[in-house]
Amino acid sequence: MRPAEAQTVGNPEGNGEVLSRRLAAWAIGTVMLIQGLLVAHAWGRWRVVGALCGLFAVRAVLNTSLLSRVNRGERLRKWEQWTLLLGNLALSAAESQLVHWSLLAWINMLLQAVMLNGGAPSREGLTVRRVGLGLHLTVSAGLGLREGVEPGTVGLFCLAACAFYGLGETRCLILIDALEASRESHRRLRRMQGQLVAHEKLSSLGLLAAGVAHEINNPMAFVTSNVRLLSRDLAAQRELPEELREYVDDVLPATLDGIRRVNAIVADLKRFARNDPEAPVEFDLNAEVSSALRLSQGERRGRCRMELELGALRPIVGQPRQIGQVVLNLVMNAVQAVQAREGVVKVSTREEPGEAVVEVRDNGVGMTKEVVGQLFQPFFTTKPVGEGTGLGLAVAYGIVTGHGGRIEVESEEGRGTCFTVRLPLARGESQLGT
Repeated sequence: MRPAEAQTVGNPEGNGEVLSRRLAAWAIGTVMLIQGLLVAHAWGRWRVVGALCGLFAVRAVLNTSLLSRVNRGERLRKWEQWTLLLGNLALSAAESQLVHWSLLAWINMLLQAVMLNGGAPSREGLTVRRVGLGLHLTVSAGLGLREGVEPGTVGLFCLAACAFYGLGETRCLILIDALEASRESHRRLRRMQGQLVAHEKLSSLGLLAAGVAHEINNPMAFVTSNVRLLSRDLAAQRELPEELREYVDDVLPATLDGIRRVNAIVADLKRFARNDPEAPVEFDLNAEVSSALRLSQGERRGRCRMELELGALRPIVGQPRQIGQVVLNLVMNAVQAVQAREGVVKVSTREEPGEAVVEVRDNGVGMTKEVVGQLFQPFFTTKPVGEGTGLGLAVAYGIVTGHGGRIEVESEEGRGTCFTVRLPLARGESQLGT
């Protein structure tokens, strides 16, 4: 393999360029060979030889100027396509007349039929090429019959020209389909590679977030302890100025409430981002739903209205961190699907016979049936490149089915989507697929 070709392995665009260069080289070589044979056939008749050489020079200028642009990936305008076809038709007819429609003239006609599909493979100009073939055969057959060539010979070469053109066109269309399939596969591989890189970055960010949460946890413990101590000591004082009494009654309790919220978010973040295996335990599903909503506050703030409806649930057995991840993924998808200011995301839980149910409903853009059918495939995403890895719902599906549950999707384009997660209420540790 030559170095220039080695660089194109795995690159459909590069493979297409190599193919175009090979076709162009084959076409040029064949044309030069037939022109040489025509000159050799007319050798000794110097006026004919000179005329053939002149026609060859005109053909070289015409084809080189236009076909070189095709091989560079440029598109010819309609009149340029017709100029190329009719110019070669006129030149071939003139050459055939000069050699009195000898066998070489008919071989040249066959070559021109094949050459109609030369150059870079393309579906463009297919009608022009077919019309050009019809004109080429009509003119050649008419001139040949006028020169006294037997009708059987004319018909035979016309049929052969049609067969050669048909084979060339079929080969051309097959190559086009193969190149298009290769380009699509290449695009998919590049997309998957980008998504894998993004997933790896997200994993690294998760570890970083867990480390940051751990570092925040220690100073927050000091802040919590000191504020509580200050509030207790001030409350124990019998006589306080009015300004300090306001701190005892309003400011410090509000501060402690804010600190509790920060501590809850830090704890949720640590629990969500940790990578160590989690043993199945009995946990409160409502608490995990509330934790997921706290983690999504930054994303949904000012974007939509959140409605929460928690029903009475018995504890379930499983991996709470993973179930929290499922709920968070569904909530984040719902928030991103709604329109700002008008968006409503409703999260509800309820108990049905034998199972606990979590429902995440939005009034967003919705999805088509085709999209719903591919939702849980790894790397499938409807988000722009760089905004989604296509792994969130695939991971959620694996977690839920690993707990013996299932995810149901109802969606209508333009009217919203509802994800329903169903988890078994009673499940032993030995049954949990981890």
